[in-house]
Amino acid sequence: MDDCGAVSREDLERWDAEAQDLDAATRSLVAISAGASANRPRSVSLAVQRHLGELHQLSDKVHFIRQTREALLKMTSIMGTPKVINALSEVSRITAESDSGSGAIAAELSRTPLLRTPGNYTHEQMRLRGKELFDAVYGKHANRVEHRLRELYPELAEVIMVDSYGRLLSESAYLCVRDTELCAIASLVPQNVPIQLKSHCIGASRLGATDAMIQAALRLAKLVCTRRPL
Repeated sequence: MDDCGAVSREDLERWDAEAQDLDAATRSLVAISAGASANRPRSVSLAVQRHLGELHQLSDKVHFIRQTREALLKMTSIMGTPKVINALSEVSRITAESDSGSGAIAAELSRTPLLRTPGNYTHEQMRLRGKELFDAVYGKHANRVEHRLRELYPELAEVIMVDSYGRLLSESAYLCVRDTELCAIASLVPQNVPIQLKSHCIGASRLGATDAMIQAALRLAKLVCTRRPL
């Protein structure tokens, strides 16, 4: 795993200082997404551990872990499955440690219903909700972007519309589309893909994120991915 350099308390304080325009939960999810995309599981585990430690009610802890798992699952379409598996392994480990042997969080999580089973949506429904989110993200440029994807490879356009946007990104039971886009921004930062990053920054604004929130997400993601000397 490419997890160069330790994360200190000072680092965490800098993360907070640079992302004050995000609430604590969203700030944590953005940091987790950036750390996962950069394949820095230590950053993921510390972000999860710290926010869990700030929560006192079991229901709040369970909700945050559900949001975290959902954010990482959604980002599969951006950072890839191997990095998501690495990050979710850290989430699982920290969750077990936070349970302090009681198993209360794990018990609640085990009752979480599956959101994407075939019985919940038909293929056409998945495609329709994917197209709705795709159009919301890309605005007046949506048809042009979709046409370009179909020129590149028709199967690519279909997979993006049905699976990425329909099955993954548009599900909002635990994570709203605005915060999903902020996590997408964080996931794109370490990948050096400026065109896609710009598109999702604009998409986040279309979905309700303020410019201050978007800039905070960018700053935080860059800090999480910064490599300090060993």
